[in-house]
Amino acid sequence: MSNPELAQRRQLSRDENFQMKAVMTYDDIASLCEQLGYRDKLRLAQLLIQLARKEEETQNAQHPIEENRQDFSKSLNSSEIVEYVFERLIKLKPTKISSLKNSIAAMFQFQGGISEAELERIISQLQKLQYIQIDANNRVRFL
Repeated sequence: MSNPELAQRRQLSRDENFQMKAVMTYDDIASLCEQLGYRDKLRLAQLLIQLARKEEETQNAQHPIEENRQDFSKSLNSSEIVEYVFERLIKLKPTKISSLKNSIAAMFQFQGGISEAELERIISQLQKLQYIQIDANNRVRFL
């Protein structure tokens, strides 16, 4: 078989696979998935979640993170946010400024994140209220 014939067969095979994929229904895929082992099922589930999230991000490209930040800041005022952060920091007890910043950022990750400026403002408020102290070696001490 010559190279052009082989290439044509490969192309036909790809086209057939594409058509087969387009014709499959949810029930067809579900019945095939039942034949998979548990690890492959978990891998498939993870892949589907990743694909769905990616598709959702492209469909909702109008900055949902910014909307979440605004919603969270509207629900709590500045002093309530600082109190909320401090109560959680007491339990975490970060010892370095980098771990302090990471801890605070993690507290807001499900509300769409927190800006660097807001993060610095919260840390300065914690210091101003004498909840924490940061020494010259960037160590955090709780007062």
